[in-house]
Amino acid sequence: MTTSQVHPHAATLAKLAVATAVGAFAVVGALTIALGRQVDPLTDPVSDYALHGSGAWLFAVAVGLLVLGGVAIGAAMVRAGLPRAAAPRVWFGLWCTGLTICAVFPGNPSSTETTWAGEVHRFGGALFLTSMPLACLSLARRLGSHPLWTVVAARARWFAYLGGATAGAFGVSQVVPWLPQGLLERGALGVELAFLVVLATTVSRAVR
Repeated sequence: MTTSQVHPHAATLAKLAVATAVGAFAVVGALTIALGRQVDPLTDPVSDYALHGSGAWLFAVAVGLLVLGGVAIGAAMVRAGLPRAAAPRVWFGLWCTGLTICAVFPGNPSSTETTWAGEVHRFGGALFLTSMPLACLSLARRLGSHPLWTVVAARARWFAYLGGATAGAFGVSQVVPWLPQGLLERGALGVELAFLVVLATTVSRAVR
């Protein structure tokens, strides 16, 4: 790949993806501090912040930043000249859809009180937590045979396995009450945030 084949905005979009991921992390961190008495990060899911006052719109901001970051890194990869494939785009699209569902539909008020919106929210959570590892795996398979993108492929494959393991652990916590559900969910989210940052910085460096 030559410099002339790289869109001049690829690096800018990659940096935007990093900024949005860091911003989402900062918002969740602020919510953790501000609502520490209402939401236990060890046992309660992140979406519970939306059930307390201003936490609703701040949670929506955090999710919106993640979706924007996903769109930005997708656009950056296209403009950086990564080989195109339908499967990674579909999985990334489902990831964004799952996040959007979680922002629009509030979670259940408690583990014993369920609502239709809360069940839709749970579906959205399952969708985005499973879509990202599958997106990573399909991206790794697509790029593995391209010498220019072997580093991206290797990192995507590593995050696919790690993301699948953390998402699976959180899924198990849904049926095993004594597991730290909140902590496991935050671990899965942390892996996805880290992947966005690593992928964005890798693409940014590759197009310099």
